[in-house]
Amino acid sequence: PPPSVRQRSSMSVVDFSPFNTILQRLEKVAERLEQGASSASADAVAGRAPAASSASSAPAPAAVGGAVADCEIAQSIDAYIASKLPAVQAAAKDSGIKDLEEATEIIAATFRMLRDALAATGTVAKPKDADWQKIFAPVMELGSKANKACDNRSNYFQSRKVAAETVNLVALVTQTGPVGHVKSVLETADFHCVKALQKKEEKEMVWIRAVKDALKGLVDWCGENCKMGLTWKFQGEDPVAYFAARPLGGGGGVAEATPAAAKAPVKGGGKGKGAAPPPPKGGFAAPPPREVKEGGGAAQAGGAGGGMAELFGALQGFDTTKLKKVTDDMKSKNRPKDEASSVVPASAAKARGSTTSTGSVLAVKGQKGPKGEPVLELQKDTNWMVENFDGKKDIVLEEADMKQLVCIINCRDCVVHIKNKVKNVNIDGCIKTTVICGDVVSAVEFVNSDRMQFQTLGKVNAIAIDKCDGVNLYLSKESTAVEISSSKSSDMNVNVPDPDGGDDPDMIEMPIPEQFVTKINGKKLKTEVSALYSH
Repeated sequence: PPPSVRQRSSMSVVDFSPFNTILQRLEKVAERLEQGASSASADAVAGRAPAASSASSAPAPAAVGGAVADCEIAQSIDAYIASKLPAVQAAAKDSGIKDLEEATEIIAATFRMLRDALAATGTVAKPKDADWQKIFAPVMELGSKANKACDNRSNYFQSRKVAAETVNLVALVTQTGPVGHVKSVLETADFHCVKALQKKEEKEMVWIRAVKDALKGLVDWCGENCKMGLTWKFQGEDPVAYFAARPLGGGGGVAEATPAAAKAPVKGGGKGKGAAPPPPKGGFAAPPPREVKEGGGAAQAGGAGGGMAELFGALQGFDTTKLKKVTDDMKSKNRPKDEASSVVPASAAKARGSTTSTGSVLAVKGQKGPKGEPVLELQKDTNWMVENFDGKKDIVLEEADMKQLVCIINCRDCVVHIKNKVKNVNIDGCIKTTVICGDVVSAVEFVNSDRMQFQTLGKVNAIAIDKCDGVNLYLSKESTAVEISSSKSSDMNVNVPDPDGGDDPDMIEMPIPEQFVTKINGKKLKTEVSALYSH
């Protein structure tokens, strides 16, 4: 035969049969998962256990945490927790250290809450942003408990902090990229892990390594199971009502993992072909009957299998007559002039912060002013702390002395009067606040504050202004030799007594330069105040 024929006959024929086998297996798995999700949803709504198969007398698998156990992601996280958490618990128990045992309870509770949240995705609709605060109430309570247990006087403070950081893992259910969120939690916890490992205490090191292994494995698990975020059930149960009846962490059963869960394969735990997940012991229940839409017949049979067909079938029968319409008076261009202003009133600006259960205000990020409960106290016998006051005009420090530092932090629209001679005055994160003081031994410092007024009745040697906007200084005759240094600040003025005014001089206001001219002089730079300030 010709050479071309011989060449073709010698080429190996590609065998696609393994790929066809894999595709068939994947189709079967997808079909079974759709049937399982449908039956699980019906059983959860009706409040009954899954129907037992006539071919098996074994009991149906129990639901864990009040959620349906047939949910695939719930089975996967059960298997993962059963493979990682026992090592952490064993390390804590073998150490005999109370701090590590209590920290392990925090971690176990975190995994319980995470498991409950993941299991709910097969039953409930996706929660709205406003719903998460109610849903995560047990998580916030657990985080508060974990942080309160962190005592920096304890030898195991760093291990306690590791456990407190893991509480943030539950928030991965809200993320569009859970892998990045878990990595962030791992990095934060790793900071404390490194400090704990530096102590080289053998029992604590074993526990730390077990916790890190669990966190690292969770990164891989998320990459396999929910890389692009979680998928919630379309037209599922109301999430607020669901979690009100089944709060996160209320199910238990994670710390005491079942043998079946321990033996189940974990996605992301290794490589290889693997087998398709086994069917539930109790078998699958019959699909629930199709809902009859109001004003129409039964849903089309083509959507009985769920998925996109069911979604499009629901959209076709959706009634839009009850939707709200945007009328002409609602449009921005037709709004009255008095309502079109972009100025936010003071009352609305205050409402931007939210109040916690203890009454503290959570300020908007970057906003100056109060960020918590008001504090006026002496700390460590050296620092007078004046924090988070709003609108208080009569703050007076009469007991401060020259060995103590006065810190005025996050105050708004206040007046602080320091009666005695003090070592230093530090003002940080304040707005519209007036400070009056006598003698200051070291310096007065303004940092990240706006619209401030400062008056000295005695002698001040130095004043430093950094990242401030609007600072007015009123100096006494004894303080005219003060050194004022400023950086990254604007709108600064200093008022001093007129030296030619006699016994009752008037005050002279002078702007502090904020514009400079720099010239190159050989290998050096020569900087002078701009000519704007020469008059």
